[in-house]
Amino acid sequence: MRVLIVGAGILGLSTAWALVRAGHEPVVVERGRAPDPRASSFDRHRVIRVTYGAEHGYAAMALEAFSAWERLFADLGRNHLVQTGQILLGPREEPWIRDSLASLARLGLTFEPLDGGALRRRFPHINLPKGQGAWFIPKAGALLADRICTDLSAWLVQQGITILEGAEVVAVEPEQARLRTADGRTLEADALLVAAGVWTGRLFAEFRERLQPSRQTVVYVRPPAPMAAAWEEGPVILAKDGREGFLFYALPATRGAAPKFGDHNLAVGGDPDGERTPQEEAIASILALARRVLVDAEGYAVLEARTCFYTVTADERFFARKLGRTLVVSACSGHGFKFGALLGERTAQALSGTLAFEAYRAWIEGRALA
Repeated sequence: MRVLIVGAGILGLSTAWALVRAGHEPVVVERGRAPDPRASSFDRHRVIRVTYGAEHGYAAMALEAFSAWERLFADLGRNHLVQTGQILLGPREEPWIRDSLASLARLGLTFEPLDGGALRRRFPHINLPKGQGAWFIPKAGALLADRICTDLSAWLVQQGITILEGAEVVAVEPEQARLRTADGRTLEADALLVAAGVWTGRLFAEFRERLQPSRQTVVYVRPPAPMAAAWEEGPVILAKDGREGFLFYALPATRGAAPKFGDHNLAVGGDPDGERTPQEEAIASILALARRVLVDAEGYAVLEARTCFYTVTADERFFARKLGRTLVVSACSGHGFKFGALLGERTAQALSGTLAFEAYRAWIEGRALA
């Protein structure tokens, strides 16, 4: 089966990988480079975690994703997942934390509550806010996103797979699995996957309201010298307090990538083709969040700030629609990368018909095991 794939982000590339493994012929069509540094997927490292509040379906998916990444890395010949564990911080009565811990127990995963003294002894760079709790969760880590996408693109080329770069898709005929590019080419296949991320709404006006762009900023930092070793050996940090709409995350220094700070503010708006210079107020906001959970937070120096665009949905669930011989899929709202290899496998099954679309849609929306 020949499958056209629009978009060389993690979803498009992973689906192409899975299709090759199943004996099919994918053709990847990318508006920029493959991988494209402007895509949501392209960052130095991204979190993989199994904490999902009441969304047990996504927690179960995240646990399963670890095995899928092992299969992908075996083909690439390099492992780009660093097991770091996770520290979860927040009020003990926080519903999202309570539900996350219950979900972990349901999956048979361990976690360890830490008081302030134990936390400081093991992770001296992390501060426990007064009146809050801390939990260490071993099953978590950092995915080296840009290396994964780069190696995956190279692997596909080595398998003889066509990746058309600089080919902006301007029209799709979903019933015919046909597309047209800005330079006048028309391509057709047995099936078509549109995994165009934040640009999906330009191809399907009916999905524009559902799939919104969200401008996101992350900050790479140099820790104070006394804390450098703790960041080299430390965990992913996630601090949440729903009473204040507070959600801060940090990734440790891993394999040459500096520590990264971010928040989960999914403000809607912006143009993904527009100016991407990080805004000073966004940087300052993230650093202010860091001061609440890090020791000597004033001593951190900003090395670099970067802007990307997420695609977001109002309920933060992933999106899938079937139109004739075409699937339109968005693993969105800032939490899709961790599932990349697994999403590729399941999406390939949905495209080939070995997985019924309605079962696939329930799964990708996190409802199958909820």
